[in-house]
Amino acid sequence: MHSAIILLICAGAVFLVSGDPVSEGDGVHPRSPRVKRAPGDSERDCTATPPYIPPTAKDTTDLLRRLRQGMQSSAYFAGSIQAYIIPAGDAHLSEYISERDQRRAFISGLSGSSGTAVVTNDGSGGGKAAVWTDSRYFLQAEQQLDCNWILMRQYEEGVPTIVEWLVSELGPGGRVGIDPHLVSIKWWEVLEEAMTDARIRLFGVPKNLVDDVWDDRPGPSQAPIFPLGIEYTGKSWEDKITDIREKMSEQNADALVLTKLDEVAWLVNLRGSDVPFNPVFFAYAIVTANTAVLYLDTNKVTDDVRSHLRLGCTTGVSCVQVEAYDTLLSAVEALAADSGIRKIWISSASTTYAVFSKVPESKQILDASPVMKMKSKKNAVEQQGLKNAHIRDAVAKCEYLMWLEDAVPRGSVTEISGADYLQQLRSRQRDYMGLSFAAISASGPNGAVVHYRPSEETNRPITTSDVYLIDSGGQYKDGTTDVTRTVHFGQPTDYQRETYTLVLMGAINEFLQVFKQGTFGIRLDQAARAPLFSYGLEYGHGTGHGLGSFLNVHEDPYFGGSAGVPVGEVGTFITIEPGYYEDGQFGIRLETLAMVKEADTKYNFNGRTYLTFEPVTLVPFQEKMIKFDMMNENQLTWLNDYHRKVRETIGPELQRQGKNDVYDWLMKNTQSFETSRISSGAKAASSVFLLAIAAMCSVFST
Repeated sequence: MHSAIILLICAGAVFLVSGDPVSEGDGVHPRSPRVKRAPGDSERDCTATPPYIPPTAKDTTDLLRRLRQGMQSSAYFAGSIQAYIIPAGDAHLSEYISERDQRRAFISGLSGSSGTAVVTNDGSGGGKAAVWTDSRYFLQAEQQLDCNWILMRQYEEGVPTIVEWLVSELGPGGRVGIDPHLVSIKWWEVLEEAMTDARIRLFGVPKNLVDDVWDDRPGPSQAPIFPLGIEYTGKSWEDKITDIREKMSEQNADALVLTKLDEVAWLVNLRGSDVPFNPVFFAYAIVTANTAVLYLDTNKVTDDVRSHLRLGCTTGVSCVQVEAYDTLLSAVEALAADSGIRKIWISSASTTYAVFSKVPESKQILDASPVMKMKSKKNAVEQQGLKNAHIRDAVAKCEYLMWLEDAVPRGSVTEISGADYLQQLRSRQRDYMGLSFAAISASGPNGAVVHYRPSEETNRPITTSDVYLIDSGGQYKDGTTDVTRTVHFGQPTDYQRETYTLVLMGAINEFLQVFKQGTFGIRLDQAARAPLFSYGLEYGHGTGHGLGSFLNVHEDPYFGGSAGVPVGEVGTFITIEPGYYEDGQFGIRLETLAMVKEADTKYNFNGRTYLTFEPVTLVPFQEKMIKFDMMNENQLTWLNDYHRKVRETIGPELQRQGKNDVYDWLMKNTQSFETSRISSGAKAASSVFLLAIAAMCSVFST
């Protein structure tokens, strides 16, 4: 029977791994559920006569006419193009992008973070326009697109891919353009291969055509850049560059090109605010054996930055040089032409095709950036900083949950007003610098939308009748936070308690794991899913992601990862966030940051180091949502130990800040749970079985 159960669970694991790839960023699977709603006045109706366009939609008729004129022109390339692809990203392939880089949103009106637009040109001023996005944004698209646009409901049966649609629209001999500054190496190669097979040509258009029709495009960010002291970074930029040069020597690389914003910021210990939520600034960097050059807006180089980087010194080994941001491509071309530069290291995952195309194949080293790996493994100062940031963040989160218990029954809180108040509470904490992402404050059915963001159109009250999910985080100088708790302020149903408990059991299973150094996330993922699988349930997103040290809220490693940065490294931080989503009803997610540390094992086979997870997020789980008779003794012991740590760590900080009412609330909500509440069957069970399943599944998936 056990083997049958293992095969059943592993079959589910194989489906999740071998199906559509988990997206980067917070690792949420594209097939996230959406709330089913009846069409109303807020949604377009292109079948009506005349078509109904809601006031929230953007009129794109003239923009598309002008864009097609640009496609017809030969100012930027030889001849016209019949289709133009407009991605949603920027020149650094960032998860969050600045307002001036939101070209897809500008041309189409769809403001969701995910999606790609394609505009065709029939040569006479007409053509078609389509936008591909996933289920998180279907409703939003119907509210924001006018009837010039076809909504391609990505991943739904019968919906063509971009290439399939272009093949049907253009046929052999078609010419397709795209800005190579906005495309990853991999995506360019996938597009080019598929189009070549269909006898369609792909062109890199050096000047973005959307920019030409964006008359009021916002200017570049003028936000300042500032140094981050060694009391926060734990290592000087000089030592970091020395470490990078050692890695370059191991790879026989003469130059390293960095294009990812958080990698550049981490390397030189500078921060900024050029993009929402992430404390980074627009810059590139090139490191050689003797030089380190930063390419950025030179107007932002203040005296503090100049002193920090020791600008003006004569030896590149001990100082950073600064050049204009837009000279990066010329610099890469010069490196490629330099006979003394034999190999140039380019990040395979984070470099755009525009940069990649400047380096001849004979000189390329395509591999994960060494900065990505170094940045993910926090030093002792960064480790303590992240822990300290989460203590202060927990103060704000606990105060928020206490406040909700009083305010929700009075009917005075909505998703938006609640999220705003939580931000106010965070802003009162030391070293607070802003949000790490827009809060997912989701009541009732909105919680089933994994990437939900409350808006004026969707804003619901938080009530005593609904499950409430709050996923939020802050940026502090000593660390970045991201925590999710799910609560109910009335009487939850038995099914809601059952699914909540399964999610909690999955999270605890992850924390109970012991694993070898160097283990990748894919081998650890199934422990969180096993309780849900055993009930015929699952969640369609990643189990967790890395977290920056006052940097991006999403970074390597990921639980779905099988290459790049392993989870199994001491000092790595990763979120553990299983969930369950009942479409149209409620959503449950429990997200707790963990730090990887050495496990206290009785033996160390062949001198190997074994690792485990230490919880860093310290916010209680709601007792009324837990069905204790479903849990086994190991799980309840972990939960009691966790709540004891919350009391012992957050309690004194609450008292230090004079928040005695929140302290009393915390003591009440972290009391020990008696093992007598566990059923006899659960007492006999052991988490060892579930962990064995996880281990066997990881073997089957490799």
